[in-house]
Amino acid sequence: MLGGKTSFREELTMFFFYLLFALFPFSYPKKGGTLSPIGMKQRGFASWYAETGHLGKRFVKEHRFTAAHRTLPFGTYVEVQNLKNQKKVLVCIDDRGPFVRGRIIDLSKPAAEKLQMVDAGIVPVELKVVKYSSY
Repeated sequence: MLGGKTSFREELTMFFFYLLFALFPFSYPKKGGTLSPIGMKQRGFASWYAETGHLGKRFVKEHRFTAAHRTLPFGTYVEVQNLKNQKKVLVCIDDRGPFVRGRIIDLSKPAAEKLQMVDAGIVPVELKVVKYSSY
């Protein structure tokens, strides 16, 4: 109400309005993914990518154990276990993806070879966060 007294309800509404704007700058997601506790596990399906993938930039990963994950921060080390044969590999997250429903991780070809999943293409896996690194 302009130029007059305000009711308790109007004052309370304005208080929450100002509180919302005071807290807004602190309510944004962290850059680079979501930190998950060491030891966090996730189950789903893994696929692998060839050396010359998206925009031709993956060819440099030809001999590296790397992977793409949608939310884990870059530089996170993850142990990936193939649930069909129990083989394991340690990979470093350095890309985003996979963006295919049901898949939780995209592995480089060397990592897929270590898990013996190249011929299958897609296998059930369990991920375990092992360590974080400043990437």
